[in-house]
Amino acid sequence: MGKLSRRELLFGRLRAGVSRAVPPATETPQQDDAPKVAVIQGRHCLAYRELMCSTCFERCPEKGAIVVERGIPQVVTDRCTGCGDCQDVCPAPTNAILMTRPRTAISRGGA
Repeated sequence: MGKLSRRELLFGRLRAGVSRAVPPATETPQQDDAPKVAVIQGRHCLAYRELMCSTCFERCPEKGAIVVERGIPQVVTDRCTGCGDCQDVCPAPTNAILMTRPRTAISRGGA
């Protein structure tokens, strides 16, 4: 085995340290396969700013999943399938539709 230069020693040690510290890149499995529902973020929604918009309601394939009351769209979480079509078509400069896990009802004891 030949003599190694200082440069080869330095970079050899660095490479060995990095290869131990950083695992090789592998495809990570989907950690969040839970069903999702749409949530309309009022601060971004054009309808909340008194602009005429009901695109999410018009494009939703699930009848009754989004309703419009007094010009404001609202998601009916029991009917939402989480398809994401409403999120894809939202025309707001900052997308107003957030896809998230549905909240579960919290029981507070008693009947």
